[in-house]
Amino acid sequence: MRSTPERLQLGRERIRQAAESGQRIRSYEVALDLDLSEFHFARLFRAAFGRSPHTYYDEVRAERARVLLREGLSEGEVARRVGFRRPAELRSLLAKRAAAEGAEAAPCSESQPSRQQG
Repeated sequence: MRSTPERLQLGRERIRQAAESGQRIRSYEVALDLDLSEFHFARLFRAAFGRSPHTYYDEVRAERARVLLREGLSEGEVARRVGFRRPAELRSLLAKRAAAEGAEAAPCSESQPSRQQG
Protein backbone atom coordinates (compact mmCIF):
# COMPACT_ATOMS: atom_id res chain seq x y z
CA MET A 1 0.00 0.00 0.00
CA ARG A 2 1.35 3.42 -0.95
CA SER A 3 1.50 6.35 1.40
CA THR A 4 -0.95 9.21 0.96
CA PRO A 5 1.72 11.60 -0.44
CA GLU A 6 2.72 8.94 -2.99
CA ARG A 7 -0.91 8.42 -3.99
CA LEU A 8 -1.39 12.17 -4.38
CA GLN A 9 1.67 12.38 -6.63
CA LEU A 10 0.28 9.53 -8.74
CA GLY A 11 -3.06 11.29 -8.95
CA ARG A 12 -1.44 14.56 -9.96
CA GLU A 13 0.58 12.79 -12.65
CA ARG A 14 -2.52 11.07 -14.00
CA ILE A 15 -4.35 14.40 -14.19
CA ARG A 16 -1.36 16.03 -15.91
CA GLN A 17 -1.08 13.27 -18.50
CA ALA A 18 -4.80 13.40 -19.27
CA ALA A 19 -4.75 17.19 -19.59
CA GLU A 20 -1.71 17.23 -21.88
CA SER A 21 -3.15 14.56 -24.15
CA GLY A 22 -6.60 16.12 -24.38
CA GLN A 23 -8.38 13.38 -22.46
CA ARG A 24 -11.27 14.13 -20.16
CA ILE A 25 -10.79 12.93 -16.62
CA ARG A 26 -12.92 13.28 -13.53
CA SER A 27 -11.68 13.65 -9.98
CA TYR A 28 -13.76 10.71 -8.83
CA GLU A 29 -12.03 8.44 -11.38
CA VAL A 30 -8.62 9.40 -10.03
CA ALA A 31 -9.83 9.10 -6.44
CA LEU A 32 -11.22 5.61 -7.04
CA ASP A 33 -7.92 4.49 -8.56
CA LEU A 34 -6.15 5.78 -5.46
CA ASP A 35 -8.63 4.13 -3.09
CA LEU A 36 -9.84 7.49 -1.75
CA SER A 37 -13.25 9.11 -1.72
CA GLU A 38 -13.71 11.88 -4.27
CA PHE A 39 -14.10 14.57 -1.61
CA HIS A 40 -11.21 13.34 0.53
CA PHE A 41 -8.98 13.25 -2.55
CA ALA A 42 -10.01 16.81 -3.46
CA ARG A 43 -9.28 18.07 0.07
CA LEU A 44 -5.91 16.31 0.20
CA PHE A 45 -4.98 17.50 -3.29
CA ARG A 46 -5.79 21.12 -2.42
CA ALA A 47 -3.81 20.88 0.82
CA ALA A 48 -0.81 19.33 -0.93
CA PHE A 49 -0.73 21.41 -4.13
CA GLY A 50 -2.61 24.61 -3.29
CA ARG A 51 -5.34 24.12 -5.89
CA SER A 52 -8.21 21.78 -6.66
CA PRO A 53 -7.72 18.85 -9.04
CA HIS A 54 -9.99 20.58 -11.57
CA THR A 55 -8.03 23.84 -11.39
CA TYR A 56 -4.78 21.93 -11.87
CA TYR A 57 -6.29 20.13 -14.88
CA ASP A 58 -7.29 23.48 -16.40
CA GLU A 59 -3.85 24.98 -15.72
CA VAL A 60 -2.10 22.12 -17.50
CA ARG A 61 -4.49 22.27 -20.47
CA ALA A 62 -4.04 26.03 -20.77
CA GLU A 63 -0.25 25.77 -20.65
CA ARG A 64 -0.25 23.01 -23.28
CA ALA A 65 -2.52 25.15 -25.46
CA ARG A 66 -0.21 28.17 -25.12
CA VAL A 67 2.77 26.07 -26.20
CA LEU A 68 0.92 24.72 -29.23
CA LEU A 69 -0.28 28.20 -30.22
CA ARG A 70 3.29 29.52 -30.00
CA GLU A 71 4.34 26.67 -32.30
CA GLY A 72 1.94 28.08 -34.88
CA LEU A 73 -0.95 25.63 -34.75
CA SER A 74 -4.41 27.00 -35.47
CA GLU A 75 -6.90 27.59 -32.66
CA GLY A 76 -9.06 24.79 -34.03
CA GLU A 77 -6.21 22.28 -34.02
CA VAL A 78 -5.07 23.34 -30.55
CA ALA A 79 -8.63 23.10 -29.24
CA ARG A 80 -8.91 19.53 -30.50
CA ARG A 81 -5.52 18.54 -29.09
CA VAL A 82 -6.38 19.75 -25.60
CA GLY A 83 -9.83 18.18 -25.61
CA PHE A 84 -12.26 20.83 -26.81
CA ARG A 85 -14.76 20.60 -29.63
CA ARG A 86 -14.63 24.26 -30.62
CA PRO A 87 -12.02 27.05 -30.55
CA ALA A 88 -14.45 29.17 -28.50
CA GLU A 89 -14.08 26.71 -25.61
CA LEU A 90 -10.31 27.08 -25.83
CA ARG A 91 -10.54 30.88 -25.83
CA SER A 92 -12.81 30.71 -22.79
CA LEU A 93 -10.34 28.52 -20.88
CA LEU A 94 -7.40 30.76 -21.76
CA ALA A 95 -9.31 33.89 -20.76
CA LYS A 96 -10.35 32.27 -17.47
CA ARG A 97 -6.79 31.16 -16.70
CA ALA A 98 -5.34 34.56 -17.69
CA ALA A 99 -7.77 36.28 -15.31
CA ALA A 100 -6.90 33.83 -12.55
CA GLU A 101 -3.19 34.35 -13.11
CA GLY A 102 -3.58 38.13 -13.19
CA ALA A 103 -2.47 38.40 -16.80
CA GLU A 104 -3.51 41.40 -18.87
CA ALA A 105 -5.06 39.49 -21.80
CA ALA A 106 -5.79 35.95 -22.90
CA PRO A 107 -2.80 34.63 -24.89
CA CYS A 108 -5.05 32.91 -27.42
CA SER A 109 -6.04 36.18 -29.08
CA GLU A 110 -2.39 37.15 -29.46
CA SER A 111 -3.21 40.83 -29.77
CA GLN A 112 -0.65 43.04 -31.45
CA PRO A 113 1.78 44.54 -28.97
CA SER A 114 1.54 48.28 -28.68
CA ARG A 115 4.23 49.96 -30.72
CA GLN A 116 5.85 53.00 -29.31
CA GLN A 117 7.36 55.30 -31.86
CA GLY A 118 9.99 57.67 -30.76
